[in-house]
Amino acid sequence: MNIIRIPLIMNISHNIVITRPLKDVAAYLSDIANDSVWQEDVLKSAVTSQGPLGKGTSGYEIRSVLGFPMRTEWIVTLYEPEKRLLFASTNSAVPYEGSMEFEPVEGGTLLRYRFSTKAEGIAGLLDPLMEFFFGFRFRANLENLKTILEKSRPGA
Repeated sequence: MNIIRIPLIMNISHNIVITRPLKDVAAYLSDIANDSVWQEDVLKSAVTSQGPLGKGTSGYEIRSVLGFPMRTEWIVTLYEPEKRLLFASTNSAVPYEGSMEFEPVEGGTLLRYRFSTKAEGIAGLLDPLMEFFFGFRFRANLENLKTILEKSRPGA
């Protein structure tokens, strides 16, 4: 009997308005060292390539996934300063890709954050549960980002 394995795709997206200028929001998110500040589950993150952030920049993160440290490596696939940053895993137990897009809006910046994974095997079977858990964590991290950036406003 042949078993057909169909990879499932988990898509998580969230839009959030941060009452800070676009250049401040984009600069904060472009500094990979900040990932462990605003993302509760990121234990460590770093850039491993030389030079300024741009297409081809590589790095890694160690993230707590269900209480276990998981290291992933990633690369920036597109970078348009203060407009968008796209990234994808290069070495990860669960392949992923994502994007951050910035848009000025009245009183601040609209951040559109997208994240997709291709879950196979056991992770594919648990996809609905994982999407709920990671979607919740994803939104909580973005709310934390908003709080951090808005509290750091000059005069706040």
